[in-house]
Amino acid sequence: MKERNYICGGNKFTYSKGYIALPLEINGLPETISVEGETLQRRSSFHVSLLCVNDILKEHDGDLEGKILDSFCSFVNKNDISFVRYTGDFRFAQKDERKSLVARCEVSNLKEFSESLGRELGIEIPPQPTHVTLYTLQPDMGIGLNSPADMEGKSIPVQVSDEVRRVLGLA
Repeated sequence: MKERNYICGGNKFTYSKGYIALPLEINGLPETISVEGETLQRRSSFHVSLLCVNDILKEHDGDLEGKILDSFCSFVNKNDISFVRYTGDFRFAQKDERKSLVARCEVSNLKEFSESLGRELGIEIPPQPTHVTLYTLQPDMGIGLNSPADMEGKSIPVQVSDEVRRVLGLA
């Protein structure tokens, strides 16, 4: 099991490589899957990215990283941010040589957090398009789908096997 950088004084949320994430357990997915003529490998671990802090830091001056993390922890102390369900929308994402299969999902209170953080920082922060990267072409090499524009521009809808749908509680 890989080391996790938990935040907010608990073991629910992580912060790594500029992303606040919610780790998830998924058991029973096939090792590989064929999508759009590519054979992709199952990831070794799973998470939902909740916020790409790096994107905010790139676009705005000042040392906001600590403030963003503090704001997130303060928010989750009063509001439950949790995985709700998979939506049944699967997307094949591609950026340069990277390719992946993601499953869209719902997360409670994430839109409310984005709005709260935006008010606090005085900037607009669109909610992350919530998804779980299930499979990748290169081992564990995902693709940043950090905005609705990224999701639309870098991915296409695809169908997956009944086996994958069943593992995710969709069949």
